[in-house]
Amino acid sequence: MTFILGIIPARGGSKGIPQKNIALVGGRPLIAYTIDAAKGSQRLNDFIISTDSEAIAKCAAMCGLNCNSLRPAALATDNAKSIDVVIHEILQYEEKNSLTVDIVVLLQPTVPTRTSKDIDNSVELFLLQEAESLISVYDVKSTHPSVMYYLNEGLLSPVLEEGKQMRRRQDFQPVYMRNGALYIATRSLIMEKHTLVNENPLAYIMPQERSVNIDEPFDLMVADCLISQTKNDQP
Repeated sequence: MTFILGIIPARGGSKGIPQKNIALVGGRPLIAYTIDAAKGSQRLNDFIISTDSEAIAKCAAMCGLNCNSLRPAALATDNAKSIDVVIHEILQYEEKNSLTVDIVVLLQPTVPTRTSKDIDNSVELFLLQEAESLISVYDVKSTHPSVMYYLNEGLLSPVLEEGKQMRRRQDFQPVYMRNGALYIATRSLIMEKHTLVNENPLAYIMPQERSVNIDEPFDLMVADCLISQTKNDQP
């Protein structure tokens, strides 16, 4: 049997939003939405939280997900790499449970609009395509690089050559941006190449309204509005 482990990485330190992972969104801690999505998944065999923060661990426990131990100090610094955290959690989980993790699904708590169906659909796509890496993306549309410019001493130059010509937006080739909701990778890719993302990862496309990745206070406001509206729309 293929064993699929979900990992929710939740660092305590945050520059843009203090204690971001437990900030309130729609009246609930941000991390609660990712825990709920993981709980509702039919394709994850298990899922864990990885944190260096007692406050986050306590909040996760209140949401039904216990943290067995905090990250080692070396993996709790600003310079610590996410891949090293993932490897640590895989090895620790395997030793504790006497099994081998085959696939990891990384679920960043900063995307509260990701659903259980997104998790399951992306895992099914990953397995169907026999991929070694998958990332979730959305069509940028209104922020296409063809309408972007670099600024140099007050003067603009287009990011792309095609941006030099005035073209209809509908003529642009679609461009997709990572939304941070889902990263899926095989154990071999993680351990052997020290990465979650290979050169040509499989794409799981999500709509923009489920692709809010909270990094700045404005993102928090957007997510709060979307989630509050969703609650209002429910019967």
